[in-house]
Amino acid sequence: MQTAIYDQIFDAQQHYRLILDSMARPGKISVFPELELDYPAGINRASILIAMALLNTDVSFTALAEFEGAIADYIALHTSAVKAELTETDFVFVPQNFNAEFIYSLKVGNLPYPEESATIIADANAISTAPFPGAMELTLKGPGINGTTVIYIAGLNPEILDELKIQNAEFPLGIDLMVTDADANLICIPRSTSVVISH
Repeated sequence: MQTAIYDQIFDAQQHYRLILDSMARPGKISVFPELELDYPAGINRASILIAMALLNTDVSFTALAEFEGAIADYIALHTSAVKAELTETDFVFVPQNFNAEFIYSLKVGNLPYPEESATIIADANAISTAPFPGAMELTLKGPGINGTTVIYIAGLNPEILDELKIQNAEFPLGIDLMVTDADANLICIPRSTSVVISH
C-alpha cells in the first residue's frame, strides 16, 4: 500500500487555518479532511494532524503514557520538534481518559509573555453537538461564543477541565486545550473560555 505524503505547504496551511478558526470559535466542532497517513496506532488522526500543522524545530512536545515510544518518535521525526520534560514543553499529547496530575507541571506563561505557555492536545472517543450515551455535557461561555454553546464529549477525564479552571484563573496566563476524537473532529477550549460540566 502506498503511503500518502503530508504536504508541508498545502496540508499544513489548510489544517493551520482550521485550528485557528477552532480557537477563535470555542466549542465549534471542526473536522479534518480525509488524509491517509501511515502513523502508529493508538492516537487519534486529528491529533497527529495537529502535530504536523503546529510543531516545528522551534517548539517542544511531550507525549504521555502510551503515547511515548513509537507515537512520540513519529511526531519528532515528521515535525522536527524536540521532546521535552513536562515543565518545559510547549505541547503535550494526552491519551483518552488520562488523569489530570500532569497539568500542575505545565507552563502557564508570564505577564510579559503569556503566550509562553503549554497547549494540551487530548484524545477523546467522541465529540458531538447532541447528547449521546456516556457523554458529559459542557457548557462554554466567553470570547468567540454568542451567549453559550453546549457540546458533548466522551473519553475526556473531567478532572482535566477542573484543573484547567484553576490554572486559567489568572487570565491571560493559562493553558489552552484542544480535544480530538476518533472521527477526526476537533474542538478548542482556550484559556479565556469558561466551562461548566454536567454529567
